[in-house]
Amino acid sequence: MPPLTGVVAGVLAYVTADDTLVRTLLPLAAALLGWLLGAAWPRLKARTVWRLSGAGLQRLRGGRATATTYSFSRERPLLLSAMALEVRAPTDYGSTKVGNLCAMGLEDMGIAMFPFWVTTRRLGAPLRLFDGPGEPEGNAAAREAGFARREAALLSASAEGPLTARAAGPVELSRPEAEVRSRKLGRRIGFCVVGLVGLGAVVVPSDDSVEGRVALIGSLATVVLVWAAGSFYRLLRTPPAHWTVSPQGVTARDPWFGTTELPASAIAGIVPTELTRETGDGKVSVSLILQFYGHDLSLIGTSYSGEVPPDELLAVLRSRGYRVIQDQQHSNAYDVDPAFLPHQLLPEARFTLGVDQVGWEGERGAIRIPRTEISGLELHTRSGHPWLRLRGTQGEELLHAPLGALRISRSELRDQARALGYPVSDPERDAYESAAFAGLSAPTAAPAYAPPAPPAAAAPVSPAAPAAEVTVGMPGGTRKWYYITGMVAGVIVMGVLAFKLRYLFDSGLSWAAWGVPAGAAAGALGALLYDRRRPALVLGGHGIRMAANGGQGKAEWQHERPSIGGVGVDDHDDSVEALLVWSPTGQVIRKESLNVPDPEELRLACERTGLPWGRPDLGAWGPPPEL
Repeated sequence: MPPLTGVVAGVLAYVTADDTLVRTLLPLAAALLGWLLGAAWPRLKARTVWRLSGAGLQRLRGGRATATTYSFSRERPLLLSAMALEVRAPTDYGSTKVGNLCAMGLEDMGIAMFPFWVTTRRLGAPLRLFDGPGEPEGNAAAREAGFARREAALLSASAEGPLTARAAGPVELSRPEAEVRSRKLGRRIGFCVVGLVGLGAVVVPSDDSVEGRVALIGSLATVVLVWAAGSFYRLLRTPPAHWTVSPQGVTARDPWFGTTELPASAIAGIVPTELTRETGDGKVSVSLILQFYGHDLSLIGTSYSGEVPPDELLAVLRSRGYRVIQDQQHSNAYDVDPAFLPHQLLPEARFTLGVDQVGWEGERGAIRIPRTEISGLELHTRSGHPWLRLRGTQGEELLHAPLGALRISRSELRDQARALGYPVSDPERDAYESAAFAGLSAPTAAPAYAPPAPPAAAAPVSPAAPAAEVTVGMPGGTRKWYYITGMVAGVIVMGVLAFKLRYLFDSGLSWAAWGVPAGAAAGALGALLYDRRRPALVLGGHGIRMAANGGQGKAEWQHERPSIGGVGVDDHDDSVEALLVWSPTGQVIRKESLNVPDPEELRLACERTGLPWGRPDLGAWGPPPEL
């Protein structure tokens, strides 16, 4: 519905407050009429179609009955301003404006910038980019250079053919998930019920009602009902983005471009374009427009990623053998903590282990920590990169930095620490070696993490067994809302009953003095029963699972260790935090948004059990990263 429909309906409900039937039906009828006009207007407008061919740029309007042709050639090419995206056609006395391109390919001329540029080159009349008035100088040259690199990459992809698929099975990605969509629909249904209850209270006559208050309540209830109904209908009609990616083809359904179904043999390359928008809480949401190009460099399909995380979608496409052409690759590496003093003093130093101290040795000096002040070295993985945590004798954190900044590899650090007798823990490496030994010595049907006996020719330092299971419960900040919500609901129910049934008791409202506390106690008891049955996350050498009754009951879902590439807490949908489990190729294989543990407790549990923390780097599952 148009945004002002609810306001117009509310004003009508307030103005026509003299008649009960009119003030109820007329605003709703006006809102329905506004919705019908808004739905019919796009269909009543004459559709304009643009066609680019050797004959020129043609504008077809009104069912292709009227055509306007703008001729161009290699000597007199079409012009395009780099920032305003204004297309101009050459004339005898200069140039004339034709229209505007669109970054998404949906508005104005309905053509994106890069496909337009590639098509004109294929026709033998390259598009000429220029810096318009007020635009920074050199922007057109930079864009043209970027387009040339994309075109070269597409030509190379077409000549080399598809990549080797690292995974064979199909993958389905859908956002928002069913539970997130159900919560959104449930909220809108709740507002619809509130509006209906308000209208019902206005329609039912009462002897002691004040007419002005009744009119105001009816107007507000109409606004809430119309807005909630319109939002519910829009959400119901807007399908979630759904992608099915396999080595045989790609099928995408999104609310912008509809359904795109392409076989893998027809796709030479995929060019993603980022779209950014600010959310209500100030964060920046990133989505993708993906353009599919054939082997003749023609645009064969366009799709929108929707709320599917861009990194996850691109990782799945690459793992199934598709060539994704990006202007620049993004790194998941973490920077060194700026509060780390040794690196501020000696940025060129290298981490070293000695018999009596741990230090940073450089050309300009050295910083050393006596061994007596060190209680242990802990290695773990964050976002595909190994990190070292140095513990003091009191359990304090003396150092937490990536090994890339310390200029030492994981294996070198482990070997040196064990040779010198330092207490070092690397549960992820131990879990991987145990899994590797299990895969070599155990039959195929054996569990992946059954602890086998090491072979005779094992290394002098045998790998440690995977850590015991660690249970991570829900954070206290989440659990307290169970009790607050239960007590408030109990008090409201008892208060409403006390007010509505006051005429049935001789004592009036005096019984509410014990009824309201009883309602609060009943609500707290219900919250306690719910809290006792809450699920918890269990991590161990076997993998990860979500189990009821604090981790002791039946598993709601679980993932084995070889299928896990990373565990973390992130937000993708409406800035709501969710527990994410990634595969080794970067695909999200589990998203839990209802029961989310504390990120810090989950990170520590991952380090103790050898599960990698954070989104993994793209690639197959293997030993923990060295740098």
